Amino acid sequence: MRKTLVIAWREYRAMVGTRAFLIGMAVMPLLMLGTLCVPAVLSGLQQPAVRRIAVIDQTGVLLQPLQQAAEQRNQQLSEGQPELSQSGHHDMLAVLGMQDRHLYEFEELPADDFDDSDRLLLSERIRSGTLHAFLEIPGSVLRSAGPVAGTDGAAESLMWVSEDAALSDTRRWCEQLVDGLLLQHRLADSLPPALLPAVISQLSAPTGIGPVGLYYRDENGRIQRGTRQTSLTALALPIGVMAMMFMAILLSVQPMLESVLEEKTLRISEVLLGSVSATQLMTGKLVGNAAGAMTIFGLYASAAAVAVWMQGAADSIPWSLLPWLLMFQLLAVLLFSSVFMSVAACVSQMREAQCLLMPVWLVLTLPLLLWFTVIREPNGTLATVASFLPPATPLLMAVRMCSGAVIPLWQSVLSLLLLLAGTGFGIMTASRLYRAGILRQGQAPGFSELLLLAWRGEAGG
Repeated sequence: MRKTLVIAWREYRAMVGTRAFLIGMAVMPLLMLGTLCVPAVLSGLQQPAVRRIAVIDQTGVLLQPLQQAAEQRNQQLSEGQPELSQSGHHDMLAVLGMQDRHLYEFEELPADDFDDSDRLLLSERIRSGTLHAFLEIPGSVLRSAGPVAGTDGAAESLMWVSEDAALSDTRRWCEQLVDGLLLQHRLADSLPPALLPAVISQLSAPTGIGPVGLYYRDENGRIQRGTRQTSLTALALPIGVMAMMFMAILLSVQPMLESVLEEKTLRISEVLLGSVSATQLMTGKLVGNAAGAMTIFGLYASAAAVAVWMQGAADSIPWSLLPWLLMFQLLAVLLFSSVFMSVAACVSQMREAQCLLMPVWLVLTLPLLLWFTVIREPNGTLATVASFLPPATPLLMAVRMCSGAVIPLWQSVLSLLLLLAGTGFGIMTASRLYRAGILRQGQAPGFSELLLLAWRGEAGG
């Protein structure tokens, strides 16, 4: 036992006592959040330009309100004010600094005898860069909602033509504005002018369905209402926990792979095996690596808890889930570290190890492909079945528990037992591979030979 603890302490110091560890701790969150930060930074570096939009308004009443709204929007952006949505609230993209910062300018074109030849000329102007898009508004939109039948029997509706028509922020802005203007004109035909402003204000006021958690009974037996939830907090907690667990696994398995491979190629393992057994050496390295991974998780979790406390949202965090998360994190590190260690013991070069570990990497990243579906339906069939698979259990069960849904206790206990059994089986199989491969030299084994080594142990070598 003393030799095992000495090896574990040496592995722990080698993992957390280096500059690479500190750099990795700082860089990994930036990489995980880069998908949100980088677009916002790049959007801020982009210089706003004037986007000229040609409008063919056959109604004769929509162009002027469009021009007035564009002038108001351009003035807000010039003064540095965030753009407001049609409901009067700040758009999420504006909060993240990713809103469209270009200025809009509408150009009126004659609507009489407008045909495909005119559309082709405008398309050529778009290709040359003198025009951003053109908007065609048929006169029939004032009389009917949605597409109507044109003179040729085809569906006739507003048409937006540009190079980025499907993903255009400008098109979405115009669409929301035109929908509001059409609502006003359709109501004006059936209401007295004096009642029109009040009716439009009432009809366009957002209702706002408040998301609230489940009711519960407190310690005194009184019924209490659940806490009010938001879309941001409902996503931030499960994504944040999954990211912390994934980073702890990632920052622990790679050093384990490099450590075992270095000891084997430099013949250090042969010297160590003269004083300790292969089982003691592997156990010590696993214990030290697991301690380092839990240190990483603890540091990330502490920083996140301090940030949540400073924002005044500590009451919205389910602290009772912390023991479950710690157990899932520990078992996940032991499982994947043992696999990486056993593969490193059977090869002599890093590229050989990477080839053999490709299926393991695919399994490790599988929860990252399913997290959105699991958050949307935590008790769905896919989320439930996937969370019972030991390699995916830690991350997916953490996402399910942190989603706010009520997970049956038997599912949590069963998933933990399956993960415990899978981790035990993985460590047992890895120990056979480690003992058989740590002194092995020469060509790297294939998958079939690895299975034979795992089944027969040292005898298979």
